[in-house]
Amino acid sequence: MFSKKSIRPNLNLSFGSEREKFQNQTLRPILKLQHSIIILLFKNWVKKYKIELGNLSKDHFNQILENSFSKNNAVKNKLLGIVIGQFTDEEFENYDLNSSEYNKRVFSMIKKRLFDSFEELKKN
Repeated sequence: MFSKKSIRPNLNLSFGSEREKFQNQTLRPILKLQHSIIILLFKNWVKKYKIELGNLSKDHFNQILENSFSKNNAVKNKLLGIVIGQFTDEEFENYDLNSSEYNKRVFSMIKKRLFDSFEELKKN
């Protein structure tokens, strides 16, 4: 049987504080592992709300990202579930102690990942 950590990519990132360590050793590898499902979730959300990405500029797309993360709790909760579901018990206990800060970090990293995947998202 495999462990959750064994399927994550190894990113070899440096860190300073305990929170940076959690971000770089846990959150970033999970986000990389879950990239395709994050893209699918966002594509489905865009389709549901009939948002055409094909002719958008990156600036307008960035505004859509900001709005979707500030106003759409359903998308945010699904994205958090994609990440939290990959935690070990120990990682969840650490996350739970600082969940508000870690949630901000998760959303910031996901927005960046989606923004950097703009061309991929435009494809059907």
